[in-house]
Order: sequence, then structure tokens, then C-alpha cells
Amino acid sequence: MKKKNAIALAIVVLLLAAVFLYFKGRRYEVVITQEQIDAALVERFPVSKKYLLIFDVIYSDPKVTLLEDEDRIEVGLDATLNIRIDGEPKQLGGGCTIISGIRYEAETQEFFLDDAEFSRLEIQGVPEVYLELVTTFSAKAAKEYIEKYPIYRLKGKDAKSHAAKLLLKDFEVKDQAVYVTLGL
Repeated sequence: MKKKNAIALAIVVLLLAAVFLYFKGRRYEVVITQEQIDAALVERFPVSKKYLLIFDVIYSDPKVTLLEDEDRIEVGLDATLNIRIDGEPKQLGGGCTIISGIRYEAETQEFFLDDAEFSRLEIQGVPEVYLELVTTFSAKAAKEYIEKYPIYRLKGKDAKSHAAKLLLKDFEVKDQAVYVTLGL
């Protein structure tokens, strides 16, 4: 019995070594266009989040800009704040901007926006007493939501699907697309 287990373990180790040697040094490039990112985000919006029964914020109309100089992705969103001011319901409008990178999940073969930074929130008419609370919670909600859903998934049985278990090596923003490199 021990001999069979040792043989099975040796075969598994050899197979893993062969896979490693096959992929070692190989790199696969995936191109994610701005249109693909736009389409993925449009499917997910609008989104609404309620906070402490005080206000809720609605994000809609995502606009993607690829920042080539920074290798980052900028997402602009329209923001609508529903809040009660002096007992009266008010709907205040504005916008926000989030700048992020890319994350790859090998298990699901999906790419996500990641490491998002909330760079701007402008909502007209927010009372000073609520400004910090609104900014803090609105930023957190937008960041979490933007990082939660994939913007691209590897497809089919092409060469890139063989790279599914590889690691994200690099990404570069150029020519209105994100060029992602996968490898060991």
C-alpha cells in the first residue's frame, strides 16, 4: 500500500514539474479594450446603497477613461444622494471619480478593477453637518462595488485558457486598451 502511494505521489510530482517547466518563461497577453470594460460596467449600474437610515446614494452612468501615463483606469460615475434635510426629502446630484488597477483571479479566470482610490466626490447642496459622513460612506460603497464584479473573463479553449492558472505579471494601458501579461 505504501509503495502504491509513493508511486502515485511521484507521478503527481512529475506532472506538476512538467506543467511548471512547460509554462516557465511563457507569457500570455490578454487585451481588454475600453469598450469591453464599458460594457461590463454598464451591466452593473445603477446601484444604490443606504446608510444608517440617513441617506442613500445611487451611482449610475459609468464612464471609463484609460490613463496611459499612469497605467490605471479611471471610472467616473454620476452620483445621486437621497437625504432628509430638516425633515424634508431632498435629491442632490453630482459625481465621483475612482482610479484603479487590475486584479486577476486564476480560479475563475476573471479580471477585476482593483486597488481603487476614490479621488473625487462632488454632490451639490450637502449640509456641512453630513459632509464627512456622506463622503466616507459614499467612497467606501463605490470602491467596494467597483472591485466586486469582473470586467473581463478569459474565454473558451484558446491558448489563453491554458494560462488560466498563471499569475498576473504586469498590465499596461496603451492604445485605448489594457494589455495584461500572465505568466509564472
